Amino acid sequence: MKKSLFALAALGAFATAAQAQSSVTLYGTYDVGIAYLTDVPAVSSTTNTSTTALTTVLGSQLAYNESSFATSSWGMRGTEDLGGGMKANFNLESDILTNSGGSHSSGLFRRAAWVSLADAKLGEVFMGRRSNVYVLATGQILPVSGNLAHGWRTVTGSSVGDQISNQVTYATPTIMATTVAVQIGLNNTTNNGDDGTMFASHLVNKSIKNLTFLAGYNNMKGQRATTAALGGASAANASTSNREGYAVGLKYKLTPAIEVGTGYNHGRNNNGGSAGVATLGQSSGQGIFGVGYQATPKILLGANYAKTTFQAQMVNLQAHYMLSKRTRLYTQLTFTQAAKGNNQVGGTLANSYSPVSCNSSTTVCNSGVAGSSGSGNNPGDANGYVMGLIHTF
Repeated sequence: MKKSLFALAALGAFATAAQAQSSVTLYGTYDVGIAYLTDVPAVSSTTNTSTTALTTVLGSQLAYNESSFATSSWGMRGTEDLGGGMKANFNLESDILTNSGGSHSSGLFRRAAWVSLADAKLGEVFMGRRSNVYVLATGQILPVSGNLAHGWRTVTGSSVGDQISNQVTYATPTIMATTVAVQIGLNNTTNNGDDGTMFASHLVNKSIKNLTFLAGYNNMKGQRATTAALGGASAANASTSNREGYAVGLKYKLTPAIEVGTGYNHGRNNNGGSAGVATLGQSSGQGIFGVGYQATPKILLGANYAKTTFQAQMVNLQAHYMLSKRTRLYTQLTFTQAAKGNNQVGGTLANSYSPVSCNSSTTVCNSGVAGSSGSGNNPGDANGYVMGLIHTF
């Protein structure tokens, strides 16, 4: 009887230990708010395509707005201790469209769907759909930023995408206060000519006390479409492009309460012609600067400024009030100045900043706010005023 009890106790201890080596966490974020926008294109706006002049009607709008600072999303992450300093990890993450209860049009787990093997001494290898490592690094430059302020990547086109499919990433362990990541995204399509693959890398160094140096680079090769099966002739593909971008930045903690960040980034987009031949496209540089001030344990203030080589400008002011560790109220005031001149073939205006953060559920963005996917560039000096609530779990 005693032996049986001892056996049961030992079995229970073993099961508990085995269970402790593996864990799965459910997490999520809600960011909802109301935005008032001025000098944005009205739904009935029209563009005169025969000239470079835009005949867009500008107006104001009160709109439901989400993900202006954080991204409304939910996900699952897990890890298993394999012993000897090795772990297996996974992450699945999906958008939450709080206005409709839906998800993103690009897929349920379009934000993350990857597995990895990590070694304490050798680093970590990720496979699946994962964030662009260029975005992961450059998103740290501004102390208090969020989705709206991160629109600077869209304005210059310096990022080839926030998430990358079919990717393999290697991230080094921290060596001499430095981490490096290298990423390749495979196109998985047989083409004539360029293959549409993506490459990105970043470096983060914290060897000097209170100072962080960040650098990132990414590019994507243009892809030719085919009209037939393997070996078919190359088809016209106006969306074919060769894109690349880089950024460098510094972030410094002046005092325990004040942090500043500054950086420069450049984006280039050579649009492909009907035969897949690259033509002169957009090329734009940009300077960014930001400051964060932890005024009290519950009050966080932030200010950001950005300006491109085509004179587009953005001033973004933020205030956050922590109701708890998981819930905060915030407000954002964003003032923009439209870009001047032309920098794309066909006379399209250079990219301008958006007064609000845009996603697939933001109707006002789909009607022409600058910087939003699929829209034209805002010909006016748009402003945005946002009041929001963020809750995490």
